Amino acid sequence: MSTRQPIDTAACFDTGAWITLRWTCGTRYFRAHLEQDLWNTWIVTHVNGRISSPLGRARSLPAPTIESALLQLAAIAKRRRQRGYTLMTRP
Repeated sequence: MSTRQPIDTAACFDTGAWITLRWTCGTRYFRAHLEQDLWNTWIVTHVNGRISSPLGRARSLPAPTIESALLQLAAIAKRRRQRGYTLMTRP
């Protein structure tokens, strides 16, 4: 008989705080994701490329706290607006 207890993953991850934002400008797109990794570290992932092209780039940067990660997202959003990108909403 096994004595291991099941792991409650709901207590480990705060998926309600995860955020995905997407901007477009002409044929270009930019996505930013805020999520946690397996060690509960907050990660801000940037993904950019051309629409209808398999080419692109993804970068992941760790953030020490969710507050600093949200500040990173705010800086990304400000820069996207300055560059003429439009924030896309889900239908």
